[in-house]
Amino acid sequence: MVVSGEAREHPMGIVGYQVAKLLDAITFKKKDVILQLFNTTADDQKNVDQFIEKFQGIGITILSAKFINNGRIESDVLISGKIPGKIVMSKSPDSLTGWKITQLGIEKPKSVGKKKFSLCYVGLFWCAIEVLAEWGDRQ
Repeated sequence: MVVSGEAREHPMGIVGYQVAKLLDAITFKKKDVILQLFNTTADDQKNVDQFIEKFQGIGITILSAKFINNGRIESDVLISGKIPGKIVMSKSPDSLTGWKITQLGIEKPKSVGKKKFSLCYVGLFWCAIEVLAEWGDRQ
């Protein structure tokens, strides 16, 4: 995916570029790139291999994106064509894109007709792995 500089200044372009870099890094198992794209802790870094394994071949579709408070971006996404999610990003000079994913929100499978939306601030890789597994168990 080639994104022009102008498109990257719009929230959809910024998120699109971030997701394209992420999916490319997952495909080619580039741990160093993945770690640059996320705001991680030492605990997160232990789970990057499992994150790569679980997300091989998984698509992410960006449904919407908007700037929110403090210059962050919040986007609604669809993971693997069926799992509703959110990605929140903040500017970061430590990332090759200039942005880091700081929060992940993933709707958990419906139980008793109610949606349960889980928003993770730390342990982002493990959070994503667990919810993906939970959705897989319900399919």
